Amino acid sequence: MAIDRFGIFLIRKGVVEEQTVFEALNIQQNQKIPIGQIALREKKLTVRQVFKILDNQVDSGKLFGEIAIELGYLTEDELQNLLDLQKKGFPSLSRILIDNGALDESTCNHLLEEYFCETPLNAL
Repeated sequence: MAIDRFGIFLIRKGVVEEQTVFEALNIQQNQKIPIGQIALREKKLTVRQVFKILDNQVDSGKLFGEIAIELGYLTEDELQNLLDLQKKGFPSLSRILIDNGALDESTCNHLLEEYFCETPLNAL
């Protein structure tokens, strides 16, 4: 699993251990709602379509969204909207680190400000 950029920043600053960031990212990943489930909830796909995409995914190794577009079930804009909903649906790395006691909220906010000041916008 790739380390999130803010996670790398925290490790380099010596604020948290690498293992702590990996554990937080694992928690984050486990709370991620599958895109097919979001598409069903938003009524963008039927159950039959989701299963057809999943069947194709096993054989091709492609991403769910790629296959949905290839099969004509979703447009690129619809997929992006679903991905945006997915991203909003799980907690940020900073929230997980705060909730798990690795950082307090004040320190985390300060570090986020520092991170965004040091990181060029095109790198985000």
